[in-house]
Amino acid sequence: MRSVTVVLMAALCGGVGAGAYGAMAPQDSSPLSASARNASPTESAPVSFTDADTGSCVNWTPQPDGVNSGFTTVPCAEKHRFEVSAREDLSLYPTSEFGENAKRPDLERQGQLTAELCNGPTLSYLEGRLDPEGRYQISPILPPASAWAEGDRTMLCGVMVPDAKGRSVETVGLAAETDQSRAFPVETCVRVDNNIPVEVPCQEDHTWQVTEVVNLGEQFPDAWPDVEAQNGALNERCTEAARNFLGGDDALYNSTLTPFWTTIQSQSWAAGSRTVNCALTFGRQGGGFAVIAGDARQEFTIDGKPPAKQPPRNPLRNPADRARSGQPAPGGAAPQGAPSGAAAGGTPAS
Repeated sequence: MRSVTVVLMAALCGGVGAGAYGAMAPQDSSPLSASARNASPTESAPVSFTDADTGSCVNWTPQPDGVNSGFTTVPCAEKHRFEVSAREDLSLYPTSEFGENAKRPDLERQGQLTAELCNGPTLSYLEGRLDPEGRYQISPILPPASAWAEGDRTMLCGVMVPDAKGRSVETVGLAAETDQSRAFPVETCVRVDNNIPVEVPCQEDHTWQVTEVVNLGEQFPDAWPDVEAQNGALNERCTEAARNFLGGDDALYNSTLTPFWTTIQSQSWAAGSRTVNCALTFGRQGGGFAVIAGDARQEFTIDGKPPAKQPPRNPLRNPADRARSGQPAPGGAAPQGAPSGAAAGGTPAS
């Protein structure tokens, strides 16, 4: 069975600190610490929009209009959208950039502030356990517009898991204690957006569909297995997962899709990531992925067209499929071997 493999390196998944910096605090929602609520009106320090600090987790409710609500600190064992690694006061920044009448930083400036003020403290907070190719991303949270106008210059640094549009999704547990792999549940359809694999509805254009979730730590409990060793462990397993997912070897052959799997790089293994996906994809001639739309077990298209009709095999391996196809029983010829499906020209470009 020919197959397609891919190494999800930083060029595909994005690196530490890269990506959406738009994880703003929800508009006009400001849970305050007791000391802040009781502060004297004559004190010069503005009231902060939140009491969240290093080690806190926060959540909020996204609204259709993009204005979020219900921003609050929650236990990290509960669902949350952000884990705080550091609390910064931009009023202490060694310039007058964030003075009394300053505008809130735009997304470009937030990215710069993240690199300057968040990356180092966050990596220290996580004790280095941040998978640079994983699903967590370093990002800031700034005060809502109303709090900023009143002089609040608090900035929270931390990590979040972004969705296809860069919005933070709910997660559970501390990032440093979590397998941070970009692995998805079985049946999930995955598209590469802005060099990041993200879950999308299968009716939408996507790149592959997950057939199995594999914990490589079970087979390799000690040192990181190099990519060759991972390929050796996953080739047969992911091919069998593809057969089982589609309903047999003939179904896989006729789909023209190809077994595919992700692998883990050494830096990701060192951060505790162990999970990979088996999946189905279609590799284009010369490299790259085709665009798939629809569930692979139902009607679907490849680059806008139904799967190409495959020539009969002699014999078909599944008698039930042979009976449904109306083909005669084989005349004793040897099996034709593995179906070619999509061309597998090495590692496809994303």
